Parts: sequence; C-alpha cells; structure tokens
Amino acid sequence: MKRFLYTFLFTLIIALFATESRAQEYVPFPLSNAIWSEVFTSKQPDEVETYQFGIEGDTVYNNIQYSKLYLLNDTVYPLSVGRYCGGIREDDMKRIYIIDCDCVMIPTIPIIDEVALYDFSKSIGDTLFVGIYSFYPYSYFIINEIDSILIDGNYRKRFDFGVEEWIEGIGSTRGLLSPIQEQPTGYQKWKLICLNQEGSVTYLNPDFNSCFPILTSIEEQERQPHLMIYPHPVTNTSYLEVGAQLASYEVLEVYNILGKLEKRIAITPGETRIELNNKDFRTGIYLVVLKAKNQLLISDKILVINN
Repeated sequence: MKRFLYTFLFTLIIALFATESRAQEYVPFPLSNAIWSEVFTSKQPDEVETYQFGIEGDTVYNNIQYSKLYLLNDTVYPLSVGRYCGGIREDDMKRIYIIDCDCVMIPTIPIIDEVALYDFSKSIGDTLFVGIYSFYPYSYFIINEIDSILIDGNYRKRFDFGVEEWIEGIGSTRGLLSPIQEQPTGYQKWKLICLNQEGSVTYLNPDFNSCFPILTSIEEQERQPHLMIYPHPVTNTSYLEVGAQLASYEVLEVYNILGKLEKRIAITPGETRIELNNKDFRTGIYLVVLKAKNQLLISDKILVINN
C-alpha cells in the first residue's frame, strides 16, 4: 500500500511539475496568418475608425528574413492585403523588430531602418528601448510589474508599464504598433480589439463583443467613463472624477513621463472624487491611471504646474 502511495505521489509531483513547466513556456509572436483588429477614437474632432493589420508572405532586408505586415482590405482568410506596413521579425532573444514601417499615424515620418518594437526578455524594473518615437520622449520606459494571464490555453506573461500593457504572443493592448506610436495629449486613443489567428480568436478585449465590430460613433466604442480633472492644469488643489462613484476602482496611480510611479492613492469605497495637489509633483506632464484587480481601467494625462 505504501509503495502504491509513494508511486502515486511521485507521479502526481511529476505531472504538476510538467504542467507548471508548460505554463511558463514562452509564447512566440505570431508571424503568419494573424490579424490584429484595432480601433482609433478622437474627440478633437469626433472620429472613430476600426482597422486591421495582417501578416502575409515574407521579404528580405539586408539578408535578414521578415514577415510582411499590411493594413488589410478585409477580415477573412486568405488575407486581402492593402497598404504595406513594413517587415516584422522575432529573434531568438524574444525581441520583435520592425523595418520600413510607414503605417504609424503619429508622427507621419516613416521608420526606414530596423527598430525594436517589443522586448519580452526583460524583468521587473528593467528599462526598455523601442523605436525612434514612442509614448515617452526618448523611446524608453520601465517595467513596473509582470504577471501571467491565461489566454487560449496558455499562460502568457503580461508586462505592465503603467500607461499600457504588453502580452506575450499578442503585443500591446493599445495596438500592434503602439510602442512606436507617439501618444499625443488630448482625446486620441488606440485600442487593440482582438488578435485573430488562423480564423480563430486568440485574444478578445473585454470591452468588445466581437473581433470585428461595426462602430459608427465614439459612444458605441467608449463604454468606460472618462477621467475629469478640475481645475486643470493642476496649479494648486485639483479634483479627479470619473462621472460616477469610484466603487469600481481600487487605486489611482500617477506616473511621470519616464514611466516611474510617483504617487499611489488607495480609493475608499463610496468616494466620488480624488484630491491631487501640485505640491506633490514637479512641473510636468503625468499619466493618471485608475486600476482594479491589477487591471488598467482608465488612463489620461494631466499637466502639473508649480510656480
């Protein structure tokens, strides 16, 4: 009986170890038969646009093979490609590169040389360098947190930078080219709706019910409330609201333009607004983020001025 029990426990431990090992396996970036469906919204002026990136075929630059990235004319396989958006590849160090990219909305200058798009090899606290342009002035930012998320039967690492998230084998939750897409102040926003591979949905943003929604207004797309800060800029004491009770949120985080966490404020149940004081910050632009259960729910930029 003891021998049977020992054998059973040994087998169970091996099985658990194997399961854990599989769970931590790196999920490569999709470089064939993949569609990233995204949405862009603007309130200055009002605009909403859905579009898709897809990979179709191979090409060679400087004796290095890349997969061809396109804006698509349709959302079905085989892909109906439109505007060419450059070559994309992954090296054996979990780094993704892009070259000859002319599909970044802001700035409009094309990226001719190869630049880093993603780097999934780093650890918490590491500094990443991407592209020529980025949502940070010098194209670098810092990993605040790494956790795992179960997607399509695989545990994938999720990298949290405060301003956006990257997921292994998917990319940024702000869109495929977000790391090299300048993020302007104001009301221009990008979101990844889904990743579709081989005709199946690998990832679907919980804000949407389908991979390729038909959106005709900003109201249809923006289901989440917006941050409101008044008075703004922050020159003394200002208040932040979301147009509703803050019961859905757990914490407010404020990041500087280098991605460093400057302030974290726990939200008390029943609160309707949060107080911010310019004395807590240096003059500059900051990103304020509302989170719940480690999920980034709302983010926007504020300007703080100290006399």
